Amino acid sequence: MIKIPYRNLTFVCEPKDELYLPEFKGSSFRGVIGRALRSALCTLKTMSDCHECPLFKTCYYAYIFETIPDKTTPLPFNLHKYPSLPHPFVIEPPETDKKIFAKGDRFDLKVILIGKAINYTPHFILAIQLAGENGIGKGKRKFNLLEHLIEDGEIAINFLLNLQETEGPFSSETQITIEFLTPLRLIYQKKLVKRLEFHVLIRQLLRRITSLYYFHCEGNTKSIPARELISLAEKIKTKHHGLRWYDWERYSFRKERRMQMGGLIGKVVFEGNLSPFTPILKAGEILHCGKNTSFGLGKYRIVEEEV
Repeated sequence: MIKIPYRNLTFVCEPKDELYLPEFKGSSFRGVIGRALRSALCTLKTMSDCHECPLFKTCYYAYIFETIPDKTTPLPFNLHKYPSLPHPFVIEPPETDKKIFAKGDRFDLKVILIGKAINYTPHFILAIQLAGENGIGKGKRKFNLLEHLIEDGEIAINFLLNLQETEGPFSSETQITIEFLTPLRLIYQKKLVKRLEFHVLIRQLLRRITSLYYFHCEGNTKSIPARELISLAEKIKTKHHGLRWYDWERYSFRKERRMQMGGLIGKVVFEGNLSPFTPILKAGEILHCGKNTSFGLGKYRIVEEEV
């Protein structure tokens, strides 16, 4: 059993004037929040690269936004081989396709803080306030933070391999429908995943859960039976693949170029012995899956329906 505490922050915002945002708004909000946090927390702003800063290991901003492993220290599941680690937060932008928000047209911005990042709640509240003052989107239009709501939770994951002891919504089910609401961007065997297989999804979720638990909850990962779960996951079949590729790009101020960030959206139906994966899949609904989750990518929900 592992436990991952998290905190849902909901920010109720109101544009001061007409506000222009792209169709997918997560990147825009991550950008303004990151710049606001760096402006407020960075003590050596002359350093262009956080990783070269002598204060890197004790900096609040670096911990939140520049999360990288120490490549000299072997880590569980070879996590030290990855260029970056999951950030301890997820941004969920307003769930709407509209691009223009009129003055006074309120919207909710959600941020999920994970593990130790919960301690930085005041920093995120300050960052949203500063982001509103600095402006966002086309023309850097400003918005007010009217209020913030806090809801705490805990993900308890019991990696059950004995199917006679399972519990949860899939305990007697052999089929599951998953709907990806924001682009799922996965790399498997050094290639972008265009057709999702269940074991690939489970591999990615296990890596994400393990990394978050180890680095942001200071947990012991020895109890996670990753190999056994992956072996079981390879037996799960795809009954219906209704996912499609969604092209999306963002502009990176750091790299000074536009970047392709496409991924899979839509529904997929898997069938087989799904009971051991109940806690993993439920955790992923909160934590998201794949790359760029800090933008809000990889958000999905479990749908109780048949295709």
